[in-house]
Amino acid sequence: MKFLHLIIFTLIIASIIAVKLMVTDQESKLKKILKEIKDIDKEIEEITTDMTHITRPQKIKEINEKEFKLSPILQEDIIHLKE
Repeated sequence: MKFLHLIIFTLIIASIIAVKLMVTDQESKLKKILKEIKDIDKEIEEITTDMTHITRPQKIKEINEKEFKLSPILQEDIIHLKE
């Protein structure tokens, strides 16, 4: 009888240790995923900030003058097509 109790006690302790190890592993995986989500959120915020800066009218004008040299279409330059 004592031997049976010892075996059951040992199995219970082994089960508790195994569950604790699995929980610890899952928690570490969860922390890693949460860190990745935080990093991605930070990148999104940086990109949004950059886009806000780049799309300012003054910045767009500067980029146009530097790179494209586009000018607006004047009213007199519009060609009206006959139907």
